[in-house]
Amino acid sequence: SPLLLAWMVWMRQSASDVALQTQVGLSEGLLREVADGTLDLAVVYAPRQWPGLKVEMLMEDKLVLVTTDPTVSGVSDPDYVYVDWGHDFAAHHGMSFPQFSNPGLFVGLGPLGLDYIVQVGGSGYFRQRAVRPHLASGRLHVVPHAPEFTHPVYGVYSEGSESDVREIALRGLREVAEAEGPLARDGAIDRKSVV
Repeated sequence: SPLLLAWMVWMRQSASDVALQTQVGLSEGLLREVADGTLDLAVVYAPRQWPGLKVEMLMEDKLVLVTTDPTVSGVSDPDYVYVDWGHDFAAHHGMSFPQFSNPGLFVGLGPLGLDYIVQVGGSGYFRQRAVRPHLASGRLHVVPHAPEFTHPVYGVYSEGSESDVREIALRGLREVAEAEGPLARDGAIDRKSVV
């Protein structure tokens, strides 16, 4: 995640005396580790409510449908890559595309799916901020009139424990998220300039 990478850099520059251990995992497992006290803080996309944990939205992104083939008009493309962006995305995707079933390729990690379509071609839903360079280069194109889905990023930590280190880490996450800047107008990509 670019957010986590930027945060790790921020932590090394602003709190170099703090030892960091970062890991990538499923939201459920990370929340369990925060609840157990194994982790001080988790950054997740779709946290469920968990007793004793505080959830704070850090930033919001959009998932947009992009393709390497500008003639593609939806998810019926045989080269469509379905990325598992979580339960909320699955529900909204299902409501938006009720006829859709059995993707040719199902990927559990967004960056892997994005790298795949950039390398071999195809289409899929990806984070707006992640596809910007590919849109600017002309390698990817936004699919016109396709629905966009919100994709917020949350910080989750224990309500009961106070920690100076956690507060420093949260401050860093907030600053890094703010530095990412707002999405384009109303979260939408200026389609005239990228299609």
